[in-house]
Amino acid sequence: MARIRTIKPEFFTSEDIVSLSPLARLLYVATWCEADKEGRLAWKPLTFKLRYFPGDECDIKALCQELVEAKLVVLYGDGLAYIPKFGAHQHINPRESASQLPEPDASPRVATRQTLDSDAQGGREGKEGKGTPDASRPDEPPGFTEFWKTWPSNDRKQAKGKCLEAWKKAHAERDAALILAHVESLKTSAGWRDKGGQFIPAPLVYLNNRRWEGAELAEVGGESSIGSFV
Repeated sequence: MARIRTIKPEFFTSEDIVSLSPLARLLYVATWCEADKEGRLAWKPLTFKLRYFPGDECDIKALCQELVEAKLVVLYGDGLAYIPKFGAHQHINPRESASQLPEPDASPRVATRQTLDSDAQGGREGKEGKGTPDASRPDEPPGFTEFWKTWPSNDRKQAKGKCLEAWKKAHAERDAALILAHVESLKTSAGWRDKGGQFIPAPLVYLNNRRWEGAELAEVGGESSIGSFV
């Protein structure tokens, strides 16, 4: 049964949230409504589709996977999940029924408001403003964390989980130094600086197309292929 939950303004500018695709962001909010007072919920992607996206053509399983890869939702047991830090950011109605779902086994406990009072809502929301470093995830291969930090922030800097998979698939760690140098050079190129960065591609497009291959860094400022990115 869906429940009433709250959302904070800083949610919309959190690095973890803007890295998601738009529908994945909406799905993440929907999981709060599914979750009980302990942040636990039954993980039923098809039910989520019918309940929250009845008029949208979307791959609900891919959206769910996006949340899992971003570690905003953790799966456990037989078809169950929990939302880390849920208790730190929701004001639960004291009359709400106690959780009927088992605690996650061998998993970090859902954080409480006392232990995470300095965090903002969802993922690492608000940490940049407090000067907390963006620690790399254990499953991130060498170079990817630096790549993500180096990429310019705009409305196309999304789908960090998919970018991570593309990085792994391309074995990009072998070319990490070249990739970082290429991106830094592109950031000073006329194509990327024109019109406030309007033509900067999505990092996923860059990785999928392996655009660092054969890059002539000395001439990158004159690159003319930038412009048709989505």
